[in-house]
Amino acid sequence: MNTDARAIALRYYHLAGRDAHADFRALAQNPQGVFLFSPTLVVLMKPVHSHSPQEWGQLHASPATADGWYVHLLVGSLQQARGLAPMLPPLRWVCFQRGLRNARPHVWPWRRVCP
Repeated sequence: MNTDARAIALRYYHLAGRDAHADFRALAQNPQGVFLFSPTLVVLMKPVHSHSPQEWGQLHASPATADGWYVHLLVGSLQQARGLAPMLPPLRWVCFQRGLRNARPHVWPWRRVCP
């Protein structure tokens, strides 16, 4: 089994029938977006309004007054991902959806994810 986070992320996109490169391009247009694509960690995230999940997937832009980080995709080492936290502007919430299994929006306190 391939453990390269990049390969796993691309496989996820393929299985979901989505265009990874379109998401990468959209997030690259967002000056506040975070895009990391390495063998051990893939992260796509951006600042959002936690109460507006219908806007979370619009990767090309972020609101001027965000209160949370939307994690669009995270594959690989959670420990490494948590290590990024001190480099990010502090926001109160972490927002995410669980992909193919459960697309229901989740909003967790930042301290629950990065104590």
